[in-house]
Amino acid sequence: MADMLQFESKDEDPQQQDAEQPDKQRQSTADRRYSSDEVADIIRFSLLDESGKPEEAVDHEELLSIGREFGVDNTQIDRAIHSLEEERRTKDKEQHLWQKFKAHCMTSVAIMALCVFINIFTGMAVFWAGYVVLGMGLFLLGHYAGVRYAPEFVEMAFERSRGLARNYYEDQYVDDVNVAFNVCDSSGLLESDGLISFADDTLKVEYQTTDSVLGVFKTSVKEIEIALGDIRRARMERKMFGSELVLQGSSLRIFRNLPGSKGGNLRIKISRQSQLAAQNLVDEITAAKS
Repeated sequence: MADMLQFESKDEDPQQQDAEQPDKQRQSTADRRYSSDEVADIIRFSLLDESGKPEEAVDHEELLSIGREFGVDNTQIDRAIHSLEEERRTKDKEQHLWQKFKAHCMTSVAIMALCVFINIFTGMAVFWAGYVVLGMGLFLLGHYAGVRYAPEFVEMAFERSRGLARNYYEDQYVDDVNVAFNVCDSSGLLESDGLISFADDTLKVEYQTTDSVLGVFKTSVKEIEIALGDIRRARMERKMFGSELVLQGSSLRIFRNLPGSKGGNLRIKISRQSQLAAQNLVDEITAAKS
């Protein structure tokens, strides 16, 4: 009998152990301390649905609420968000610099290969392509060293070069005051050049028409003033090879005497240096009519 009781008690031990295991696991989970990386992973996995795809993103208020539950105040959350955005912008800039370096590599390799091919095809008496390969190779090496070890310096150099080019272009070409335009008639025999200005709720158009064949025959400078109330809408249309200023009149007679007029609209081609001035003109007309 004692042996039978001892055998039954041995059979009950595994069941008791299985019942006690969840309690021990919950107790060990409650007593465990989690690191910041583990907390981030737990929150990230909790936002995944059953398919493993992330659910709807958490907004700022929900993020602050989660932070308060973990004992993090709003200032720390905002500081962390700012640091994360700065880190992401830095990574994007570095990735952009590496993309530029790859493009530089492909262009340089193509040019060096072309020079070597031409040198071989025309004769190897003087291997002049070696100087091209050496010079462009050193330049590529310097570009790689800059992107690899000093990306801030390379970004500053790019910004400086773009700034100098932009300033030169604006000084030489950009005119933000005068809107210069050019219009050709449907036959292609006449060409009109002029200026447009806007002041005191009045649009003033000055133009001169010449023959587009010899450029000898010219008309006198004509000037037409259009009241703001006669202009229904103004807009700029960007195209591949330039921009056009489109003015919509309130009736067909508003622009009937101007070159480029058709169907009550005035459509004129804007020169490259006057695109900024034309956009300012559109903004002024829109603001005056609002």
